[in-house]
Amino acid sequence: MPKPRLGDWVSCSAYIRPSGNHFEIDNEDTGTALLWRKDATEGEEIEDYESCEKFVTKTALFTGVFVGVTWLCTELFCEWNEPPYGRSGFRCSSINPKPFAIVYYAENKKRLVPMDGIEKVER
Repeated sequence: MPKPRLGDWVSCSAYIRPSGNHFEIDNEDTGTALLWRKDATEGEEIEDYESCEKFVTKTALFTGVFVGVTWLCTELFCEWNEPPYGRSGFRCSSINPKPFAIVYYAENKKRLVPMDGIEKVER
């Protein structure tokens, strides 16, 4: 499949949404980190290392106009860190960058589409 170009009409099979997962860190008092999953009533305490998905993929068939590509990190990563200088504690970062197509499907409405969920169509 040829790569879509700016202004191409495309058909999409899925798009991404934020997962709602996040970490809460308390390095001041107790040195703990909690993983909160979407709709959870309690956070999961993590020991040394944990990661979770930053986005979920929603299946949906739609068409729109391709306007470009953006790179997003798709995982949140939290680990205990003991540097040789400075304070030890939990640190979080985003990892695993992937490309996503930017597709406008209605006036002023856009979705980020995984690159394997897009294909060029003729109008």
